[in-house]
Amino acid sequence: MDAADFRRILVMGCSRSGTTLLQSLLASHSEVHTFPETGVFLKAFGMRGRVLPWARIGLSIGKERKALAMLLPSQGGTPGHLPNLPPFRLSLSRSLAGVAGFLDGLAEANGKRAWVEKTPRHVLHARRIGRAVPGAVCVHIIRRGQDVVASIVDRAKRYPDRFPRQADPSYGIRQWNRSIKATADALQDPGHAVVVYESLVTTVEPTMRALCTTFNLDFEPGMITPGDSSAFTHVSEGWKSRVKEPVEKARSKFGILFNEETRERIENRLERGLYLDLTQRASEAHGGVLLSSALRRRNNR
Repeated sequence: MDAADFRRILVMGCSRSGTTLLQSLLASHSEVHTFPETGVFLKAFGMRGRVLPWARIGLSIGKERKALAMLLPSQGGTPGHLPNLPPFRLSLSRSLAGVAGFLDGLAEANGKRAWVEKTPRHVLHARRIGRAVPGAVCVHIIRRGQDVVASIVDRAKRYPDRFPRQADPSYGIRQWNRSIKATADALQDPGHAVVVYESLVTTVEPTMRALCTTFNLDFEPGMITPGDSSAFTHVSEGWKSRVKEPVEKARSKFGILFNEETRERIENRLERGLYLDLTQRASEAHGGVLLSSALRRRNNR
């Protein structure tokens, strides 16, 4: 298949916002292939959202190829038909074109015409990714900041060895604020869509129908039930909460974990204005999916 035949979908957003749930619902489609988090664009552009010096001038040092190499052992597909790793390219744009082509190849080897890549922190480079991957749709999932911060803190307390610095609410506040700002900024470009977690879990079918329209895929009834997330999570990620079946809203831990003074302090530091603006705009959009202008024009044709 030609590259134009593939649907390239990238799920991103702040940690604990529902990215795994959304990936699982999309992966329930019979024509969609998915895989464990690659972090490939973090390797290319910068792990913490700050652009690496060589990436600023359009160069690659090949770290993205190493991220792709780690995918191969977890992939099925027709024997002998898995794609070869793309060659090293000094040009970052050519290297990322090779990344997209490789992921197309993994989908094709598994008999699929669409793929979903989910790395939450890719949201920090959302605009760069949208510009680097032709035809891609970056799907941002956003969730109420208070619940995200509480979930991050709760996870850190349950797994202190794995998340030693995340029990302080300041960490979650900082990550959520950066993610919400990155999502709002990305809507200025074509190729971005926003899904609100709270709407997804209460109106899952209309949301998934709207997303299918965006990707030019036929909606399938099985998409309202998440698949087995173990198929696309690393063995080392066994700490992750399993996606529930059927879809249900996670219970908020905000009022349980924090006293009144701490709750007020957290709420005052969250960029809630941006979140409320995005959720309001999404509530007025078809199926609750907020699209950047270019995607809206395409869907209305």
